[in-house]
Amino acid sequence: MLKDEVIKILHSVGIRTSKEVLEVPPQEIFGDIAFPCFGLAKQEHKNPQEIAGELVNRIRISKNPLIIKTEARGGYVNFFFYWEKVGEKILSQILSRRKINIGNRKKIMIEYSQPNPVHPMHIGHARGTFLGDALANIYDYLGYRTIRANYMNDIGLQVARLVAAYKLWAENKKPKGKPDFWLWQYYVKFHEELSKNAKLDEKARELLRKFELERNKATIKIWNKIVKWCVQGFNESYRNLGIKFHVYFYENEFREAGKSLVDKALNNEIAFRSPENAIVANLEKYGLPNCILLRSDGTGLYITSDLGLTFKKFQKYQLDKSVWAVSSQQNLHFKQLFKILELLDYKFVKDCEHFSFEHVNLPEGKMSSREGKAVMLDEVITSLTKQALEEVEKRNPRLSKQKKLGIAKKIAVGALKYSILKIEPENSITFDWKQMLSFEGNTGPYLQYAHTRCLGILKKAKKHQIVLFSKLSLHEKQLIKVLMNFDDVLLDSAKNYRPNFICNYAYEIATAFSNFYQNCPVLKANDKKQRDFRLTLVMTTKIVLENSLKLLGIKVPERM
Repeated sequence: MLKDEVIKILHSVGIRTSKEVLEVPPQEIFGDIAFPCFGLAKQEHKNPQEIAGELVNRIRISKNPLIIKTEARGGYVNFFFYWEKVGEKILSQILSRRKINIGNRKKIMIEYSQPNPVHPMHIGHARGTFLGDALANIYDYLGYRTIRANYMNDIGLQVARLVAAYKLWAENKKPKGKPDFWLWQYYVKFHEELSKNAKLDEKARELLRKFELERNKATIKIWNKIVKWCVQGFNESYRNLGIKFHVYFYENEFREAGKSLVDKALNNEIAFRSPENAIVANLEKYGLPNCILLRSDGTGLYITSDLGLTFKKFQKYQLDKSVWAVSSQQNLHFKQLFKILELLDYKFVKDCEHFSFEHVNLPEGKMSSREGKAVMLDEVITSLTKQALEEVEKRNPRLSKQKKLGIAKKIAVGALKYSILKIEPENSITFDWKQMLSFEGNTGPYLQYAHTRCLGILKKAKKHQIVLFSKLSLHEKQLIKVLMNFDDVLLDSAKNYRPNFICNYAYEIATAFSNFYQNCPVLKANDKKQRDFRLTLVMTTKIVLENSLKLLGIKVPERM
């Protein structure tokens, strides 16, 4: 908002510039916003300080009630704001619960999570799930029609191996307990036996051929039953995490559509038939490795179905944009996918984006679900909830067990989501129980506690009037300065696919609020006007902090 005001003033004196040029001075004594005059000085062959002085003389701040003075210093025009008036405007906007609408109901699909239906989700799946969900929340808030999609790789060799394992060691049995956990034991066993007997894979490949090419009814029935069990297990995990999807895509449903596009690529000489009779995309001349689109036996691959799905999703949903939140391991896959679609002359490819992120690793290295070396997401949630419950019971001994458990779950899931989302997507994460379970410092529970503290103050105050204008103390001003940045942080986060920007911002709010609370008595303020103003400031802090946490998918308990 401050930059907008400065741009208006500069335009009024004939200076055409953008907000990106403006700077925030390193110290408050130099003002709130600074316009550098070095570019103008170069154009006009003048000293930057001379240009700054001329501009200050031409600017009429009396026409802008938010600016108290301007000053030329070191080649900059420094703008000083009337913070009581700025605060009044900011708090009024927050209380009106105004939202930014840049989406204008455009359709955007975020595809994320995508666990393989062969074992439970491990902690590595949490990152893509949380990042995709936060991104969808952000786009929802900005006025887009966001479609949350989950894509199940239900036709690959790994599923065939699980089906083979089930037929060998568990046929006709039903899952005991959570179905994805129950099936995992057979998936691990298959790979243990495979290391001793390579011929086991022949059984899996035969099942894959029967499922995809022959469409054998018995094979389809048992295959679909196992995938369904896995997805049931996933849905239980999603419910615990508060995550919902609008649509589930299954790879096998798009294999034939993908094969049609492979035929088109072959006919248009975008692909060629290899000596082994496989169909290969010819991408080397575009700086990418060639990739197989269809095996020699006629079975497809992941990219085969992905071609079909991408075409169908734009056709069916009339999307304005599609974003894939998928780990960096698939960077090459998406470059190849988008290049093939571009060569096939599908215009929608310009609206396709891959949101890449790094993996979550264990201290000893990469996780391996097939070897049974993985930290499962459900286990993390259970452990976090148990620890959170112990803390909640200490603080709230009179609450019912059900309410205590409800609070503990919100704290546990919030702690997990925040610990993952606060890390830049391009940086890998090493899973650390101590770090994940920490409830101090820059953590989800710390932010939730700041919110409950706001609630507690407002509850004790009972009734108060909304007061937007008061002489500001240092800590009140600092808190308002943080609160006013919500829109900018939100837009930057959406533009750059960086939910961690919102994490950083929420932590700033909590820290600024803590400083305000320690230095500015609220309920024991000097007079009623000051008390009501500070209660208004607490209320607006609660609103912005709650909005920030909701964007991250973190629920706020009423007490902790």
